[in-house]
Amino acid sequence: MKKKGLQITNDHGWTIERLQEQERRMKNANMAKRIAAIRLIMQGYLGIQVAELLNLHRETVSIYVQKFNQGGMDALLERHYAPGRKPYLSPDEERELRKMLEKAPLPMKDTASKRAGIHESFNMY
Repeated sequence: MKKKGLQITNDHGWTIERLQEQERRMKNANMAKRIAAIRLIMQGYLGIQVAELLNLHRETVSIYVQKFNQGGMDALLERHYAPGRKPYLSPDEERELRKMLEKAPLPMKDTASKRAGIHESFNMY
């Protein structure tokens, strides 16, 4: 009879012991949690049990297993970050602003004066 639940269909050469060692050496706690999810599934835990143990959503555990099955450890630990918003100032303008704030006379030390000076200097209206 086939076992129900999540399964590691391709271990990519990783044993439970190797996963445990990798998990211990991992400095990023979120990545260590991903490895722990795979290790627990390999040890026979159900996805819902792994989710409860690691405080994850069961779908997240399923995604981790799919990633590991498809591409091994590299796929599991791959993380794409959003590019983020484009900065208002160029690196040169940012350096200029930093210098301007460091040399600012006392009246420009309050927030309103700084804001007005910045807007004026960089044509930000």
